[in-house]
Amino acid sequence: MKVIYRADSRTVIRFDKGEKFPATLAQWCAKQEVHAAAIVSGIGMLENIVIGRYDGTEYIKETVKPSSEILSLQGNVSMKEGEPFVHLHVSLADEDMSSRGGHLFEGTVSMTIELVLLEIPEEFIRVPSGGTFWRLDTASDKA
Repeated sequence: MKVIYRADSRTVIRFDKGEKFPATLAQWCAKQEVHAAAIVSGIGMLENIVIGRYDGTEYIKETVKPSSEILSLQGNVSMKEGEPFVHLHVSLADEDMSSRGGHLFEGTVSMTIELVLLEIPEEFIRVPSGGTFWRLDTASDKA
């Protein structure tokens, strides 16, 4: 991972082949004390990807093994139980250029990922909201 640019709450990060994603991003956020951010853009390639869809009760997960092109990647960073939580949605194109997508749980960078992150000065938190769902809120308004 390499931070290409970081100034005025804007960061551009390159993730390299073999890195676990988004785990590496969460670790960087913890080290840099990033408690709230919008992930506004991401492109690159992943393999061994776990994506899912929330059905109102739980996440239904699917593993995509082959390397897939990231068509779109966006989300946010908030604090969940005292640690940075990276919440991402992804659209992917597989080897047949068919697309699929959903919540991104994990993957391995197979080429690169180029990510643009906008840090937000207020702390965002995740609050339990029934079942496995944690809603986004601010630290100043947990109700």
